[in-house]
This record gives sequence, structure tokens and C-alpha cells, in this order.
Amino acid sequence: MAASVNIGMFNLGNAIGAWAGGATIAAGFGLASPNWAGATLSLMVLGLAVVAWVSSGREYAAVLAE
Repeated sequence: MAASVNIGMFNLGNAIGAWAGGATIAAGFGLASPNWAGATLSLMVLGLAVVAWVSSGREYAAVLAE
């Protein structure tokens, strides 16, 4: 089950990235714009990962420190 979810999320990320890159080109930002779209998406996901880590609590970090 975990493997299928992992593969599904990878494919979803691939589809969102392709859509964002195509949307920026179609919007007239030029052929280099998918680079910026990818960087923006990566920063957004990094922010979500940090929020998830902070909101998960400190119990896990305390277990790792032991």
C-alpha cells in the first residue's frame, strides 16, 4: 500500500510540474519560465514540509536524541 501511494504521489508531482511549466510557457513568459515555476513549486513544498515538521511535535526529536 505504501509503495503504491509513493508511486502515485511521484506521478502527481510529475503531472503538476509539467502542467506548471506548460502554463508558464502558454502565458507568454518564455521558454526559461519552467525553471522558475519548478523553483517556486520546490520552495512551496519545502515550506509545507517545514510546517509539517514543526506541527508534528517535539516527541519524535526527543526519541532520536536518546
